[in-house]
Amino acid sequence: MADKLQIWKQALVHLEKTTITTLTDDVEAVYTFGAAWPGVVEEAFNAGDWNFAKVSAALALNGTETPAIGWTYVFDYPDDWMRTVAVNNRPEFRSPFRDYADEGGFLHANTNILYLRYISRDRMADDQIGDWPSMFWKYVAVKLAFDTCGRLTAGDTLEQKLEKRLDKALRQAKSVDARNENNKVIAPGSWLRSRFGAGCGPFGGANGGTLVGGEITFEEGDV
Repeated sequence: MADKLQIWKQALVHLEKTTITTLTDDVEAVYTFGAAWPGVVEEAFNAGDWNFAKVSAALALNGTETPAIGWTYVFDYPDDWMRTVAVNNRPEFRSPFRDYADEGGFLHANTNILYLRYISRDRMADDQIGDWPSMFWKYVAVKLAFDTCGRLTAGDTLEQKLEKRLDKALRQAKSVDARNENNKVIAPGSWLRSRFGAGCGPFGGANGGTLVGGEITFEEGDV
């Protein structure tokens, strides 16, 4: 279980800099990390559909806003909403649902019941870091080092090294995160579509297969 200090210390290791003992040490790295931290964390949360940060909720109807043209009902986003993962008219999110629109800061639909699966901004808070998976916080540490490398070091070689390390850390974090996600629908790739046509499989079904655990990549089966 990590905390903010541990992540900052790990970032300093990547930067090949002297470590710190507190988040208030009077050194340049602390001030630089403090300024960069909010943006680094937000970008890290936007880099994947992290399972630990997902929340599902029934949306509240908004009775004062006028629905967008072509829609009947308006729904408010939750206060902690950061980014949408899925929208559905059923709480189990099993079937594709596209009968909605995101417009003007609200969701609009022709059903009076709507469910949202989303990335929660609350999971970004410092007091939530202890719940971040290890591969995720290690990715954040590399990203913090990479984003501040130009300010804290004078070496292009280190920045290039950190860029490669950052890409690897993100892939590892996503891979581990995907292994914890069951019943993931994999979109049919180009090879399946060209071989089986609209059915996208020997048994039909345009939505692809379901994978329990394992690493999942977008449009798996593409060549």
